[in-house]
Amino acid sequence: IRIVRGMIVADSVRATLAGLEVSGQGRLGLVPERSGDTQLDISGSSLVGLRPLLMGVPDTVVVRDGLTDLERDLLRIQGVDPDTLPAELDVRLGGRVAGAATLSGHVGDFDLGLIVDVVDGRYRQNQVDTLYLALTAEELPTRTGSWEVGASARGILWEGRAFERGGFEADMLELDGDGRVEVVRRPGERYAAVGSFSIDSIGGEVALAEGSAQVDEEEWQLLRPTRVQWDESRLVVDSVEIARQGEDPMRMIAGGVLARGGESDFAIDVQGLHLERLMDFLQLPDPDIGGHLDLTLGLTGPAESPVIDGQFAVVAPRYETLELTRLTGEMNYVDRRVVFEVEGWDGLRSAVQMDGDVALDLSLQVVEERVVDEPMDVRISADSLDAAIALGYVTALEGVVGWVTADIDLAGTPTAPQPEGSVHLFDAAWSIEAIGVRHQGVEGELRLRPDRTVDVSLVASGPGRSEVSGTVLLEPFADPALRLRFDFERFQAVARPDMEGAITGGFDLRGSYRRPVVQGALTVDAGTIFVDELQRTAGVVDLRDPFLLADGLVVDTTALVSQPLFAGLTNPFFDNLRVDVDLTVPRGSWLRSIDTNAELSGDLLVLYDRSADDFVLIGELQALRGSHRVLGRSFELNGGTVNFIGRPGLNPDLDIQASTRIRRPNDSPFRVEAVVGGTLLRPDVTLTTEETGLAEEDLISYLVFGQPSGALGAGSRSQVGGARGFGTAAQGAVTFIGGTFWNQFGSAIAQELGALSLDYVSVQQGGAAQALGEGGLVGADTQVELGRYVGDDLFLIMVLRPFDTGPQDQNTVAGIRVEWALTDDYNSEFFFEDRFLRSSTQLLGSSSGLLENQRVLGVLLFREWGYGAGSDPPDR
Repeated sequence: IRIVRGMIVADSVRATLAGLEVSGQGRLGLVPERSGDTQLDISGSSLVGLRPLLMGVPDTVVVRDGLTDLERDLLRIQGVDPDTLPAELDVRLGGRVAGAATLSGHVGDFDLGLIVDVVDGRYRQNQVDTLYLALTAEELPTRTGSWEVGASARGILWEGRAFERGGFEADMLELDGDGRVEVVRRPGERYAAVGSFSIDSIGGEVALAEGSAQVDEEEWQLLRPTRVQWDESRLVVDSVEIARQGEDPMRMIAGGVLARGGESDFAIDVQGLHLERLMDFLQLPDPDIGGHLDLTLGLTGPAESPVIDGQFAVVAPRYETLELTRLTGEMNYVDRRVVFEVEGWDGLRSAVQMDGDVALDLSLQVVEERVVDEPMDVRISADSLDAAIALGYVTALEGVVGWVTADIDLAGTPTAPQPEGSVHLFDAAWSIEAIGVRHQGVEGELRLRPDRTVDVSLVASGPGRSEVSGTVLLEPFADPALRLRFDFERFQAVARPDMEGAITGGFDLRGSYRRPVVQGALTVDAGTIFVDELQRTAGVVDLRDPFLLADGLVVDTTALVSQPLFAGLTNPFFDNLRVDVDLTVPRGSWLRSIDTNAELSGDLLVLYDRSADDFVLIGELQALRGSHRVLGRSFELNGGTVNFIGRPGLNPDLDIQASTRIRRPNDSPFRVEAVVGGTLLRPDVTLTTEETGLAEEDLISYLVFGQPSGALGAGSRSQVGGARGFGTAAQGAVTFIGGTFWNQFGSAIAQELGALSLDYVSVQQGGAAQALGEGGLVGADTQVELGRYVGDDLFLIMVLRPFDTGPQDQNTVAGIRVEWALTDDYNSEFFFEDRFLRSSTQLLGSSSGLLENQRVLGVLLFREWGYGAGSDPPDR
C-alpha cells in the first residue's frame, strides 16, 4: 500500500479482518481533487469474528448452557456465578458470507456498491437460511445522499416467528424515500405493503399507499392510504381502515393520538375479527383462543391519568376447552379504577355474570406495577351453567354433563384476596378415558372462606360410591395446598380393556397441586387383569430392530410392559403425582388370558411416581384356584404365587403349579404336573410326571394326541420334536427368521404382481416353524393367499399350498373365501376350505397324513365393538 500524490494506492491487498478474508486492488483519494476506484472481494466461513463489533462481547465467550456440575463449581471458586453467564442464544452469531464491494471517490465523499450473500446466518434468537443484500449509496460517510437497497431472504426466524421468504426494496434521498415489502409465511399466506417514509433525528413518518394480507381464501385490504407519525412523546395514526370482504366480512378503523406526555385522543372500532386468525398472525398458538370479536374502544385525557371506555361482544368465544355461545362486556377506567361488567350466554340463557371494581394503573407512561394493591369488589355468579363449560379446563374429563351454580364475592386486595361464597355441582357425570370409567350421580359443593380456604364436599354414586372431603388452601393461588380425604365403597376405579377393578377403602391427598402425594389403604372388591390385552397395549414393536433382541434372538419384553396407568393425562397435577398405597387383594380377583384363568389373593404395596415414569408393585399374591392350558389341554391349578418384586410396570414373576390327568387306551391314567414360571408377559412352562419311563417328548405327545410318541408316524414325531422345545430360544429364532423372510418375500412379490390387478398377496407359514434341518424355512405348511376386491364391499381370497408334499397333497388349492361388508359394523365371510386350514397347530394337517384332509363349507358373521368412554357406557 502506497500513498502517491494525495491517493492511497493498493496494487494487491489480502487481509483478514474480524475473521473475514478481504482481497482487492484500487485507489482512493485523500483529497477532493484526487478520486479513485477500489474493488474488494469478501468471504468468510464464520461471522463469529464480528461478535465484538455487533454485540460488544469477545470472540470466545463462556455460556451457561451445557456446563457440567464440575465446571459450575470451578466457576464459583473463581467468584463467578454460573447463572449470570449469558445463554448460548443470547450471544449466538454465525453463518457463511461471500460478497464484493466497490468504492469510488475520496475519503470525505465516496460512493459504495455492495453485494453480499449470507448462508445459514444466526444472530441471537434470529436466523435465516439464505440472505441476499444489494446496496448502493452516494455521498458517504453522510446519510443525506441517494440510497438504493434490495434484500431477499428465505427460511426466516425473527423474534420467534417463522417465515418462508421475504423481500424488501427501498429508494432513499436525504432520508426520504419509497419502499416495498413482501413476506410469505407459508404457501397461501402472504403480506405486502407499498409506501413512503421519512426519518429525522427525533422521529419519522410512514405513509402507506397499499397494504394487503392473504390467508388461503381470505384477503384483507387497506381501503385507503394512511399515514403514521411518531416522535419521542406521541404516536399519530391517520385513520387506518382495513377490511375483509365476502360472506364473513371484517372491518377495523383506528385513528387518533396516543401521547406519553400531554393529551391523547384515540379510538378503535372492530367488527367481525376472527380471534384465532389474530393469534395465528401473531404466531401465538398458546393460549388457544377463538371467536368473532366486535370491539369499540376510546382513550382520552392526559397520559398519566387517561379515561378509557370500551364495549365488546364475542360470538362463539373459546379459551382452551372453555366454550360459550356469546360473551359480552363493557368497562370504564377513570382515576386508576376499572369498573366492568361481563356476561356469558349458553344458548339463549344467561349462564355466568361477573362485575366489579378493581384498582389498576393503565397510564401511558412507564410504571413498575400495573396492578394496584388497593381494595377490590368483584362478584361472580352462575345460574345452571353447563358443567362441560365450568370443568372444561380439566382436560382429563370427557363427556361432561351436569350443572353448576355459583355465587362468589371477592373482596380484600390483589395481594390478600378474601373470597366468600359457594359453588354447587349437581346431576353431573363424566368419563376418564385413561382409566376407562364413567362416573355418574356426581353432587358436590365448594365453599370459599375469607381466609382463602375452600371446604370441599363431593359425592359420586355410580358405579359404587366415592366421597371427597377436606380443604384446599388457595395460597399461593397458582399452587394451592391440598388436604383432602377420598373414601370408596365398591367404587369402579378402572375399567380398561387390560384391567378392571372396584375398590373399597380410602386415601389422603396431601402436598400441593403441582406436587401431590397420595397415601392410604385400599381393598380390591373385584378385579381382573386381562393379560392378552395388557400385552397388546404394552407397545408396538418392530421385530427387525436389533436393539430389542438379546440372548439368542429372544425379545426382551421388559422394555414393553411399563404402560402408564394415567397415559394421556397431562397437567401439573398428574405430571408430578406420587402414590404410596397399601392394596389388599382378597378372594374374587382374577388373572385371565387365553391360557390362564387364576383367582388371586394377597397384599401389595403400590408405589407410583409420574415424574420419574416409575410404577411398581411390591408383594405376593397367592394363586387360589383356576386353570392353565398347555398345548390345548386344561390343567387345574394346585397353588403357587404371583410375586411382584418392584419391577417397573405390571410384569410379576410367576410360580404356579397345575396338573391334569391323562387317560390311556390300554393302561391306567397318570398325572402330568406343569410349573408355570417366568414372568406374566413371558411365561415358561415345565412338564413333569411321577410315571416312570415317560420322557418329556412322550408327555407332549400324550397332551396333543393322547398316545406316546412311539405310537405316532414319522411326520407326527417330527412335529412333536418341534413342540418339545416350545419354550426355548432356538425355536424363537427359527420362527422369527422364517416369519421375517416370508413377510419380506410377500411384500416383494406383491409389487411384482401388481400388473395382475391383485389387491392382496400374503406368503406365510401355517403353524409352528420347522427346524432348519427338517425342511428349512420352506415348510409343507407354507401357504400363499391371493386377494382382489370386486366392487367396494366384496373381497375374494384364494389360499394355495404350493409346497405340500404329504400324502394328501391333492389339495394344493387349500381354500376359497368371500368376504362381504354388510354395514360399517357387520361383516360376513363365506368359505370352502381344508378342514384344518385355520388350526394354529398343523399337527393334524395334510403334511402329517393322520386324517384325510376333508373340505368344509362355512359362514362367519362378525360385528366390531370399540372400547372407549363417552356419554354412554362403552359396548363390550
